[in-house]
This record gives sequence, C-alpha cells and structure tokens, in this order.
Amino acid sequence: MTWRGAVLAVMRVPHQPEPPPGSPPRVFRAAPNYLTLKTVQWAIAQVALIIPVMILTGASAFAGVVAVLAVVGWIVYLFQAVFSWAVMRLDYELRWYMLSDRAIRIREGIGSVREKTMALANVQNISIRQGPLQRLLGIADVEVTTAGGGGPAASAHGKKGVGEPMHIAYFRGVDNAEQIRDLVREGVRRQKDAGLGDPDDHQSAPDADAAITELLREARKLRAVAEEAAARR
Repeated sequence: MTWRGAVLAVMRVPHQPEPPPGSPPRVFRAAPNYLTLKTVQWAIAQVALIIPVMILTGASAFAGVVAVLAVVGWIVYLFQAVFSWAVMRLDYELRWYMLSDRAIRIREGIGSVREKTMALANVQNISIRQGPLQRLLGIADVEVTTAGGGGPAASAHGKKGVGEPMHIAYFRGVDNAEQIRDLVREGVRRQKDAGLGDPDDHQSAPDADAAITELLREARKLRAVAEEAAARR
C-alpha cells in the first residue's frame, strides 16, 4: 500500500462527493500555489515543534533520562512531520469545488471532512477574499453566502463540527477567483429569473397539491348544497 492509500485508510476519507443537483457540474481545484502556501505554514509549525526537541538533545549530555527523552522526542517529531506532511498534501489534492446550474457542492478536509451544498437561488452574496500572502502567490478565496443561521458546519458523515457556519462556503486557494465569482453570479441570476428556490423546498409540492385538491372538493360540496337549497325554494 502506498503512503497515500495508508493515510486515506487511517483518516477514513470518503470517496468523491455526489454531484450537486442540476446539470453535470464544473469541478474546480485549488491552485498549485495554495499547496505552496500550506507548505510554508507547515514548515513554520515544524520549526516551532523542533525547538523543544533540540533543547532536550542539548541537555541529554548531562543526564541519562533526558537522553532517553531526547530520543523519544526525535522519534515522535519525525513521525508527526511525515504524517502531517502527508495529510497536508492530501488536503490539497482532495478538495472538491463543484458548480452546477442549480447548486454548489464543496468538500474539504482530511481529519474533519466538511461537505456543503448550497442552492444558487438562495445565494445572497459572492465576494473574493485575498490576504497578503495570497496576493503574493496569485491566489484568493471565493466566499459564497446564503440566507440562513449560523449553525455549525456538518461533516460528510452527518456530524456537526465547530467550523464555519453552513450558510458560508469557500472556494479556497483558487487562481481563477474572478471566473468562479462570475459563473456563480450568472447561475444565481438564472435561478432568480426562473423563480426557483432551494431544490429541497420542492419536496413540499405534493402536500400543497393535496391541500388544493381538498379545498376544491369542499367547494364543490358547498356549491352542491347551495344549489339543492335553491331548488327547494
């Protein structure tokens, strides 16, 4: 088994998400420079973690117990460095940004898998966010916001998390942010013009039809009673 397969098995990462409702979706990916940014952040974290290990190594010349701790520290450090690098790499590779003519579906994360689906008809705001390092690397995040509360995000397994709320989603680390923004805007405009809402809202249509049918039935009964009363006069 490759390192990739081993990490996926340990982290229990699910297969690629189902396409969102609507037409066959366009799939976007995080840019290579997003991996560069994450690698820089990973390297900074590794420097911070190696300092205590180096301190233990320097002190191990004066105490046998400290020498053992230094060896253990190096083993733990090397293991976490390799594993965290593999997770970071897969987090970059397994990001799914899907856009159909009706909805957005985004999945991200390896340790905590987060998946969101948004109906374009419910989107209220689309913006581009770009920090200094992102500007330097030529990447940005596209933020999509819908109406709704600020409940916690849900994982792909249905468990609630402590991340961003479900009514906010991001196309993170893309190098075509303006294109994605314009495509989402166009999809939103078409849905608004068509008068469409959340695909799930249409599940209530059968109940509405049943209620209208019942009202018509009662109206016919009342009409029949009125006609019968009029005929007796």
